[in-house]
Amino acid sequence: MPAAAQKLVATPPGPNKGNVSAPVAALLSLTASDGSGLELVSLSAQAVIEDPLAFTELHLTFRNPESRVREGRFRITLPPGATISRFAMRIGDRWQEGEIVEQQAARIAYEDFLHRRQDPALLETEAGNEFSARVFPIPPHATKELIVSYAQELTRTGESYRLPLYGLPKLGTLTIRALVGKAKTTTGAASSLGGQRAQHEVVEVSKRDFKPDRDFEVAPGGAAGRLGLRHDNLVVARVVPLAEGARVDAVSSLFVLIDSSESRALGLGDLIAAFEGLMAALRKTGDPMVSVAAFDQDVAPIFMGRASAMGDRVRRKLTERRALGASDLDHALGWLAGAAKKDQRARVLLVTDGVVTAGDVAADKLRARVKALGPAGVERLDVLAVGGIRDDVLLGRLVTAGLARDGVVLDGTRLSSPEVSARRLTRATRSGVKVAVDGAGWVWPAVLNGVQPGDEVLVYADLPRDRPFHLKIDGVPLNVAGGLVSVPGPLLERAWVRARIARVIEQRDNAAASDRDLAEALKKQAIDLSVKYRVLCPFTSLLVLETEQDYARFGIERRSLADILTIGAGGIALVHRTNVAAPSEQQDWQQEWPKQDDSNVPATARPLAKDRAGLDGTRNKRHVMEHVASGSAQSTAASRTPAKGSLDDLLEGSLTGSKLGAQRMLAPPPAPTPPPPRVASESQPRATAAANNAFAADTAVPADSGIAGLSAVRAAGASGAVEGQLKEILSLIHRGQAKQALTKALAWRQRDAGDVLALVALGECWEALGDGTQAARAYGSIIDLFPGRADMRRFAGEHLERIRSAGALALAVDTYRKTVEQRPDHPASHRLLGFALLKQGHPRQAFDALAAGIAQSYPRDRFRGVDRILREDLGLAAAAWMKAEPSHANDVRDRLNRAGGTPETAPSLRFILNWETDANDVDFHIRDGKGGHAFYSAPRLPSGGELYADVTTGYGPECFTIRGPAAARAAAPYRLQAHYYSRGPMGYGMGKLQVIDHDGRGGLRFEERPFVIMQDGAYVDLGVVAGTIGGNVAAIVK
Repeated sequence: MPAAAQKLVATPPGPNKGNVSAPVAALLSLTASDGSGLELVSLSAQAVIEDPLAFTELHLTFRNPESRVREGRFRITLPPGATISRFAMRIGDRWQEGEIVEQQAARIAYEDFLHRRQDPALLETEAGNEFSARVFPIPPHATKELIVSYAQELTRTGESYRLPLYGLPKLGTLTIRALVGKAKTTTGAASSLGGQRAQHEVVEVSKRDFKPDRDFEVAPGGAAGRLGLRHDNLVVARVVPLAEGARVDAVSSLFVLIDSSESRALGLGDLIAAFEGLMAALRKTGDPMVSVAAFDQDVAPIFMGRASAMGDRVRRKLTERRALGASDLDHALGWLAGAAKKDQRARVLLVTDGVVTAGDVAADKLRARVKALGPAGVERLDVLAVGGIRDDVLLGRLVTAGLARDGVVLDGTRLSSPEVSARRLTRATRSGVKVAVDGAGWVWPAVLNGVQPGDEVLVYADLPRDRPFHLKIDGVPLNVAGGLVSVPGPLLERAWVRARIARVIEQRDNAAASDRDLAEALKKQAIDLSVKYRVLCPFTSLLVLETEQDYARFGIERRSLADILTIGAGGIALVHRTNVAAPSEQQDWQQEWPKQDDSNVPATARPLAKDRAGLDGTRNKRHVMEHVASGSAQSTAASRTPAKGSLDDLLEGSLTGSKLGAQRMLAPPPAPTPPPPRVASESQPRATAAANNAFAADTAVPADSGIAGLSAVRAAGASGAVEGQLKEILSLIHRGQAKQALTKALAWRQRDAGDVLALVALGECWEALGDGTQAARAYGSIIDLFPGRADMRRFAGEHLERIRSAGALALAVDTYRKTVEQRPDHPASHRLLGFALLKQGHPRQAFDALAAGIAQSYPRDRFRGVDRILREDLGLAAAAWMKAEPSHANDVRDRLNRAGGTPETAPSLRFILNWETDANDVDFHIRDGKGGHAFYSAPRLPSGGELYADVTTGYGPECFTIRGPAAARAAAPYRLQAHYYSRGPMGYGMGKLQVIDHDGRGGLRFEERPFVIMQDGAYVDLGVVAGTIGGNVAAIVK
């Protein structure tokens, strides 16, 4: 065994006493888009450790166990400050390399090529130091191979290199090879031709059928005494800028804000233990007055008194509250300004991961919030950073936001003891410390803020190769121990570029509040550096396309880009771009599927035949209807049982909207038998029949979509749209047993904290029990889990709207704003934002939001009929605006005309269906009280009303409008259904029916009915609507 292997550190999880020792999540996770697991077959890791830098390359092989094509969702959590430099996917017998592209453009390109039935993959920043990738296709019973590489810093002397493995499933094979640098500093040339002398120790691990019970760690012991690394003009050095002792900064009063959002669910026990350990150590220095509050999307005070009187009260309160909801630090800091002044607290401690998912998330805005605490008497803010996924950069910016004294970021993991954290909390910091290197053209960081004696810092410099490294702190030379080790350039170059990008981003954050143009220019500079040097940044993504023509169509000249950093037999190596050119002709991914006999596989699980796999799903439907008319088609029941699994990674992206099993679709079946009337009970405090007289024409289906969940989704029966635990819980709610349902939902969520369906079930239970606050936290949790996914944000907002509270609606508006920023090319983002703003009573803002939707360009043939829908939506907003501000009516009409909107001056009733699943087909069916039936092949009802278009490529929206006054709607009531026509590779479907009743004079009433469909071919009953919306449905825009 190599000598260095003796330094392999075994770190199994231990009890969480005082500080945190156990990781709360695995390094990576692999799921299908509907959350069902993909089997991790093997993990091969290589690492090069050149203290204070390290580079890691992961080769992952995972398998699709199902008999249908899937889109995979891959998540990886990197060490704090690490940056990804490579993402590659094996296509056939070759590796296709990802290219770094501006983030929004990469997202659009991914979906564009996905709809062309090509092999795209997309990797981007998710939240903090977590990254996610979308990989398509994963053929049935086939494997998919990925390579991901990243670089990281080892800031502290003697810090071990760590590869997180604990929490991974059982692996078929695990291999690790780490090269630990042992190079010595030299004063002369390594040879007559120059070069470097390098020496490595090798650590090798090989396991089979192994479930990791600990992480892999190796200490860079042989690098003792080294100051840093150098290659030509590039330098990085680890220095201690302040050596003298720090004065005491005692904590006499403290306000603690503890993050209780969904992201802390897996690590809530560790968070509590870290906080209690710090408080116990702090009490040794005194007994301060302490106020404690929990925050997520709301704020809840939980303790006030002396630290010695706290006992286990905080633990009990946090455990009872549970970790739920989105993380709105902006709101929490605003609330804190009043609370800290009232309680007279001079110090603030944030216990959080820094991953902000709601409210204002920009660093400059949050820093302004912190600075505003000064007038309330707060003098210093510190952070106890917890969790594996966190945003250390933002946390560092918050503790130096401009209060009287800067604070520090404490490590809430096992790397720091509570005693060390308490000592740092009670010591003063220094800020404005200037860093300079003699002769350097560029230094980062140039100024240090919030530093304490003994803190170690990595300093990067652009220093001419003939100049020695002479460091000055505040103009005074600093004696540094050790020497710079000469190393090959690639690793140091990428780290140096990352430092340059960090500098540019900090400049952008500082300029954002005062000069938006400068901030945008700095953002572009960061993107340019990221693309040129293959260093991912917050504004870029890694995009894998299939052919050279694909990259050319997207404007990427691949041979002109930086070489790829990899690991060879002797250490860091480069893959030259001339060796990775993609094939020049498109290859159909279906040709790669293994040959197999699928005659016994249900139709929905077989590979698509080419003549049925195009974008034109409507053509297939029409072909079916021709057979229906001639009587040549035969109906068969849907036989597929979906794979059991969570919904933690579902929805946005996959395949083409083509029709799996289209041959078995006849004319839609009769409406399913409605469930029995709901019975009012103690678990159903909201009135049903009496309060919903607008729906009295069919009392068997509840009118108030919020009462029993999922808008009258059939809670029982083999043909129901839902199954498994969700079906069981909804059935209990349906029978008036919401408390029992809540018990089951809480147990489900405890077992599987990341399961979206469990959160939906919780929200449904709390709505049934009349607890809108907790229901909103359950739906807000979806935002916290998937802050970077517009589809999941929209789905959460659709449920939040139904709660009908000011707080829930405000969170829905906030998340819709962010979906517009993330995916302006999705029309649903604009529509949902516009109508949510109308509900808030902001018709002018609603008009602007919908006008932006009309002005946005959308992919051709992706959203059929959306132009008409958006133009009429704008007309509704204009009507509401004119009613609210009649003196501005002429100006509003002029703006409506210039924006291309359609005037809406007559009464109408609209049903709009949208769903949060890409590249599949959910059909809208409308039946009237006279037996009429409108759907894709018969879009008009004889009694009046029209279905605008049939969207077969995902997301919707589809709209059915009935024009005329309510009294003229003699064909009411209308029964509404959604049919999961083609599930495809995406898995489960989620969406919303929105009912809009316009009185013709700007008065609007709304009804929101979210739904879930889990079974291919299933129908979900969306309830009935009388000729108008009345009863307890609020007329929010008056």
